[in-house]
Amino acid sequence: MEKQFNDANCKLVGLSVDGLYSHIAWLRTIKEKIEYKGMKNVEVTFPLIEDITMEVATKYGMMMPGESSTKAVRAVFVIDPKGIIRTIIYYPLSLGRNFDELYRVVLALQTADAFSVATPADWRPGDDVIVPTAGSCGVAKERMESQDANTHCYDWFFLHP
Repeated sequence: MEKQFNDANCKLVGLSVDGLYSHIAWLRTIKEKIEYKGMKNVEVTFPLIEDITMEVATKYGMMMPGESSTKAVRAVFVIDPKGIIRTIIYYPLSLGRNFDELYRVVLALQTADAFSVATPADWRPGDDVIVPTAGSCGVAKERMESQDANTHCYDWFFLHP
């Protein structure tokens, strides 16, 4: 999965409030002992940052009230090339992440930025996108009436090219 993110020009970085030796043990366990859904000998090669002071985890809202003071929630932050947080997804400690969904989010954001469009629910690469709404009702009506064969307009706010 890491290769897919790299191919999408997305750099993965891990952050944990655990110490360096815990990170090493975790990485070794994944590579040497874990076999899950046909995957084994998985080597995590992206950087894993030690945050034992919890300074970064606290600033990013990863320390949840009522939880152990040494356990950060699992969170994913999609940060664009300008350093702007575009998506935040929090996971409770008991729930694993969905890497297919995270990859879809990255591709959807990249598509939206590249083509000035929006993506509908469950969008996947190659699916229709939503053209942004027109600035006025007159422009919207004109857009609806001047559709070409490759465009379907459901309503003034929902136009698929």
